[in-house]
Amino acid sequence: MLGEFKKANGERLNKAQLIKEIEDFILTDKKYPYRILVGTDSEYFDHHIDFVTVIVVHRVGYGAKYFWRRQIVNSKFSLYERLWQEALLSLNISQELLRILTDKNLDFRFEVHLDLGTLGKSSSSLKEIINLVRGYGLEVKIKPEAYAASKIADRLI
Repeated sequence: MLGEFKKANGERLNKAQLIKEIEDFILTDKKYPYRILVGTDSEYFDHHIDFVTVIVVHRVGYGAKYFWRRQIVNSKFSLYERLWQEALLSLNISQELLRILTDKNLDFRFEVHLDLGTLGKSSSSLKEIINLVRGYGLEVKIKPEAYAASKIADRLI
């Protein structure tokens, strides 16, 4: 599921290169705490949906790196279906990423950022989707704390 991601500058990375970039960033300066965040946002455009998933490696207080990928689905989803698909994309990437990084014995906190909030159209799906992600033992953030999805992924669409 990890597959190909891109750096912020657009350089393509295969799965092994992506993991190495994350590992190297964390190991460069181990005295800081790290957070790894995964989030997805989507937008409906002329008969297709553009999903963008980001992986953010945050050196808390001292910068971050992000990696992203785009998936285009030639279908029309309801808002409810899109929100679920965003969560499932983030969840699948999170599971694989955690499985690999845990074996590397790196020190980081992991979060899934959902582009959901307590106000607006997405609030009706909020509890169900949060419970799904938490059911996998993952920490969840929603708007306004879910900046990986609501700010970074959103700007890449």
